[in-house]
This record gives sequence, structure tokens and C-alpha cells, in this order.
Amino acid sequence: MDKVANLSAKQRSELFEQTAVNRGFHPAIAEKDFWVCWSLMKLFDAEELDGKLVFKGGTSLSKAHHLIERFSEDIDLVLNWELLGYGKKGDDPWQEIGSNTKLDKFNVAFNERAATYIEATLLPIVQSLLASCPDVRAHVSSDDPHVIAIHYPAAFALKALRPEVKLEIGPLASWVPSAEFAVRSFAAEEFPKLFARPECTVTAITAERTFWEKATILHQQAHRATDMLPGYSRHYYDLYQLSRTVVADNALGNLQLLADVVEFKQRFYRSKWAHYELAKPGTFRLLPTTEGDRSLRNDYRMMEPMFFKTPPQWDGIIGGLELLEKRINQLADKAD
Repeated sequence: MDKVANLSAKQRSELFEQTAVNRGFHPAIAEKDFWVCWSLMKLFDAEELDGKLVFKGGTSLSKAHHLIERFSEDIDLVLNWELLGYGKKGDDPWQEIGSNTKLDKFNVAFNERAATYIEATLLPIVQSLLASCPDVRAHVSSDDPHVIAIHYPAAFALKALRPEVKLEIGPLASWVPSAEFAVRSFAAEEFPKLFARPECTVTAITAERTFWEKATILHQQAHRATDMLPGYSRHYYDLYQLSRTVVADNALGNLQLLADVVEFKQRFYRSKWAHYELAKPGTFRLLPTTEGDRSLRNDYRMMEPMFFKTPPQWDGIIGGLELLEKRINQLADKAD
């Protein structure tokens, strides 16, 4: 991919424009998709980062698992918390902390350690890895100390896209189960002969774990008393798409994985109003409140430019999730 990264601006523009024509979407998407995949290659090829990062989230569903038809523009990464000095005797995140006040203090200290590691250790490594393309630069985001922003030379503009790839790095996340997957940009799929190496291999969270991560997000939001957060409609779309694949069958057949996801959230992201104790067959909720549905419906319309083809109607998504909710809750006898 370095070969394409170092083409002239005109040559890259022509490549991304023709890729977009072939695929039927905006060239800014083809362009950013390439830089997302190039960034992943740099991270997961690097010996100095081996065993330190795992790819997760919506972009992994798109690029590693090929399960969703929307463009997810950022890279969610799990950082091995052993790099921060945790996981050792006397400093194990899984040890009993006690009160919510103590947990809050632990989380603050944990995130401060992560921010220090990202700026002092990880950022210089990333900058060194990106040096093969002098037009690309990286820095820690001024908005979030756990985000490294990678700026690439953008030739195309789309209001919904930023001309940067965000590495959203979270140490307080599980990275099991995970496996290796091949990742290839749209440009490499359309014009593989232009690439000396059209794909890379990444370590990513399995789609089954992401299924339950998404499902518990929806369960949490079903209990939200305040306005729905912007951007959350993507989780409903993603879970709906997963519900129509064998991933759903596999996940529903692995209730221990659901229990692991719930335990992690109850341990590190306590939320009384989320009612994670009810996130189990028999009492699981996926559907939003009436007010939440109204907000999500509008949010989903705003997402339209990010889809590769005509997306499913919102009512269809809600109908599909209603069926999925019933499937989950029908497993109550099996879970006992």
C-alpha cells in the first residue's frame, strides 16, 4: 500500500475517483477508506506494536468481517492494559474495588496512565511508522487524550467525513475473543494490480463479541430517560445487519459470551439506570422508547451519505430488532 500512498496527488485522485465510480459512492469515501486501511497496515505490521493492539468496533465489522454496508471512518483499538502496568499482582483491574467512588478513582487513574502512555510512547511509534509517506502526519487529539489523529492529503471533500483517521484507543475494553483477518481497501479490490501488496492482516475482535457489545448498548439505551446521544443509530443498523447473518446464530448459541460482556460493563462501566443486570434472556431489551425512536430516526437520516447502497428503512430495522429481541428472550429457559 505504500506504493499507492506515495503516488502523485493526481494519480491518487484518479484512482479514488474511478474506484468511486465503479462502486457507486463518493470519491471521498474511497479516499478515506484507503487511508484507514493503510493506517491499519502500518499498525499491525509493526513488530514494536505486536501484541499491544486489537482492532474492534464498527470499522472492524466493515473491513475485517464484511458484515455492514456503511462507511465507518475511524479505527477503534483496544490497548493491552499490561503496557500501563496493570494485570499484575496487587494492581489487577479485576480485583475487587468496592464502592462507586473507588471505581471512579480507579477509572480516572487508569485513563490518566493510558493518556500518558499514548502521548509519550505510542504516538512517537505511530509517527515513525507513518514517516514512509511524508504527506501524512499524526498528533494526539486536543479533544481527547486517548485519540491519535492521522491527517492525510485529502483531494475530495464530503461534509459527513473529516480528512483524518482517528485512532480511538481504549485500554478499558476486552480483547477476547479475537482472531486474524485480512483487510483490503476498495481501491485495492477494484485495481489490485496497482498495489504491490493489496491487503494486510489485522488482529480483530470476533463479530460474535461485537454482536453482544452492540446488543448491550441497545439494552442500555432502552432504559435511557434523557435524550438519545447523536450518532447512536449506527448501533441499531449494525445489530440489525448482524441479526441477518450466521453471526447472530453463533452469538445466540454462546450465552457465556453475553455474560462476559455484561460482567465487563458492570465491572468497569457501572450504570444503575442501564440495568445491565437485566441484560439476559427473559428481560433483554433492544427497542428504544418512543422519544428515543424519534431522535434515532432523524439521526439515521443524517447517516445516509455514509451508506454504500440504499440502506434499509428505519421501520424495517426496528421490526428486525423486535424479532431479535424475541429470539434472545426465548432463550431464557436455556440460560437457567
